[in-house]
Amino acid sequence: MAAVELYNDSNFRGKLVETNSDTPNVGNDVNDRVTSIVINQGTWRFFTDSQFRGVSADLGPGRYPNIGLGTIPNDSIRSFRRIG
Repeated sequence: MAAVELYNDSNFRGKLVETNSDTPNVGNDVNDRVTSIVINQGTWRFFTDSQFRGVSADLGPGRYPNIGLGTIPNDSIRSFRRIG
């Protein structure tokens, strides 16, 4: 099971990425498309810019069906890394 699962749509539809690794640039296929997240392990920091820059939000284990309701606007994640 991957530590992080990123989805294109709310409520965990349209899976984009599964990973266990820090990601300094999500790439064109994922860039500005993430709407929901599942964190299976660890605490992760998500950023609005590549290279771990910009506005950030920390998320621990859990299911986040619509990240647009939090600190980072919908469809704006460009990088992320594990912090705990």
